[in-house]
Amino acid sequence: MASPRTFSVIMTLGISLALLALSVLGTLGPLENLLRLPLNAAQNLTGTTTSDVNSFLDTLAEFQTLRDRNRELEVALASYQSELAELRAYRADYERLAALVNYVGQTGQEWRYVSADVIGRDTSGIVRAIHINAGTRNGVSLGDPVVTELGLVGRVRQVSANGAEVLLISDRNSAVNARVQNATQERGLVRGSVSGEVTLDFVDVNGQLAEGQQVFTSGETQNFPPNLLLGQVQNVRLSSNELFRQATVESLVDFENLEIVLVITNWEPVNVDVFAEPAAEAAAP
Repeated sequence: MASPRTFSVIMTLGISLALLALSVLGTLGPLENLLRLPLNAAQNLTGTTTSDVNSFLDTLAEFQTLRDRNRELEVALASYQSELAELRAYRADYERLAALVNYVGQTGQEWRYVSADVIGRDTSGIVRAIHINAGTRNGVSLGDPVVTELGLVGRVRQVSANGAEVLLISDRNSAVNARVQNATQERGLVRGSVSGEVTLDFVDVNGQLAEGQQVFTSGETQNFPPNLLLGQVQNVRLSSNELFRQATVESLVDFENLEIVLVITNWEPVNVDVFAEPAAEAAAP
């Protein structure tokens, strides 16, 4: 008598041969189609899931690549922006120096100029002054006029071997004898103020002072050489006592943002004090 294991093998082999025969004859076609539907669905689902996973992984890889590329571009952009700012600074320095050189060539005076950088300014709020990096070693002396291509800046009031302090014409202690460029050439006094506003005062009330006219140093009293531009007339008005006319002088110089100036080192004012001595002696009892 056959063992149960042998019987199972024989039965399995028989059933397999029978199913194979029925499949060949086409008898199992409907059943095969019915069983194939869930298998095909499972295969399609597996294929779709695999495709989605692969697409997601590809997207992650592309995102990482794009992020790395974006970081590289940001570094390059920062470098280019730094270089551009540096080039703009060089261009601005060149333009300022070119303007100063052009001014020196057009003055028509045999002045000797020393260029100096503005390295600081008075921070007390009481005095309007700048500090420059040129001093006696460069030929700078007390009282030397300081200018830019846009006009008068001030005069040296303190000097050391390698630096100087320049009192601006906008300071309240500054006073400059001036003339107006018009038909009557009115004279007046340009003074600074606590606020930094520059005013032309003591102008003849019968003159032709008008807005838009230019104001220059007159050279009188020998505080400054003549014909240095001070600014343009604005806001003409009568003085409080109505004896003179006065006006605001709008300087072209930006005193708050000065970077480079020129010091006139060979201007020697005439000592006019000696001319008053005989008159003083004659008046003495």
